[in-house]
Amino acid sequence: MSTEQPTPPEGGDDGREPTQEEMVAAEMLRRLMTTPVQDVVFQTMATFTDMAAIRMGLGPRGEEDFDLPQAGLAIESLRALLAVSNAIMGEEAAKPFAEPMAQLQMAFAELVEQAKNAKEAGGDAADGPAGGGAAAPPPPGAEGGDLWTPGGQGQGGKLWKPGDKV
Repeated sequence: MSTEQPTPPEGGDDGREPTQEEMVAAEMLRRLMTTPVQDVVFQTMATFTDMAAIRMGLGPRGEEDFDLPQAGLAIESLRALLAVSNAIMGEEAAKPFAEPMAQLQMAFAELVEQAKNAKEAGGDAADGPAGGGAAAPPPPGAEGGDLWTPGGQGQGGKLWKPGDKV
């Protein structure tokens, strides 16, 4: 790892002062050189966690942001980063993301099952809000709106697995 600190641009060959764009580029370079990659990985994992929940309709705007395929992509990306983090940095370092990911996977599996059931029933709900291609999530506390648990409430025990189609 290089310990050299980038220096601000000194302007062009003509002795001029650096432009705003050159100064911004130099600052970005400095941050890339000094920020530990682990920090960026963890921030990205937190972002994917938030994005998945929001796209499952669990954010402040609820169903307005519902997009099941996008939620699946965020969960799959989080899963991949968690696997890499566990392998390279150790399970303890990435542990804060393991439980949220498991909860997101279970909630996602429930939503996929609801979408499948709605589609089989021939309801228009299969189109889902925001063109997400799946039924809207039930409101919290409503029938079927609680977090899915294996074998719970007669729903069976099928979990969404990475690579399952939405």
